[in-house]
Amino acid sequence: MVLMNYDMLKFAIIILCVLIAATNKDYAVSKKDSILLTAGLLATLVADFFLVILYVYPAGVLFFCAVQILYVARFGGKRALMLTPLVVVLPIVFFTISRDLLIAVALGYAQLFILSYTCMIRAIKRGMYAKPNAILIVLGMTLFVLCDLSVAIWNLWRMEIIANESLAILANDAIWLFYAPSQVCLALSGHKFTKRRLATNGGN
Repeated sequence: MVLMNYDMLKFAIIILCVLIAATNKDYAVSKKDSILLTAGLLATLVADFFLVILYVYPAGVLFFCAVQILYVARFGGKRALMLTPLVVVLPIVFFTISRDLLIAVALGYAQLFILSYTCMIRAIKRGMYAKPNAILIVLGMTLFVLCDLSVAIWNLWRMEIIANESLAILANDAIWLFYAPSQVCLALSGHKFTKRRLATNGGN
């Protein structure tokens, strides 16, 4: 019962993040950015529903693939999106050999995350976002990476590939310590802070 309540709390955090992004139209960085960010967080919510509530892991990871595709679109645009179909090659080859669907999908997800993170770095370097947004984006995506690394360590221990139990337990405890803040940062990263400041000053 305690575990279920804890899982529901984690799920509720992502719902809150979706609401933060979806109700930010008046102070969004741009309409396109708002749509892609909200869609990314909504896909995150669906992914967590499969992972945390239903425990259907391949479907959950598949929706996380959709999250990263949306973030590739957010940070890299149409050119970067043209690269996303290439990530299916390695998962297909791996699945053909091993018949392990979860790891095959996870390989695709890892490639998409590397692509989205690379697009994010380039977008920040190009000055695509104002400083407050850039900080939130970098922090959010980096915490997201650390969360996924923690998940990987935990699962590698469960598969007896990693023998260090203490490291695995630490990684498991760190998953949501990284994940929840990462999603909050990303949800807030679409907010045009300068516009709100000007609007507030104007009201004075």
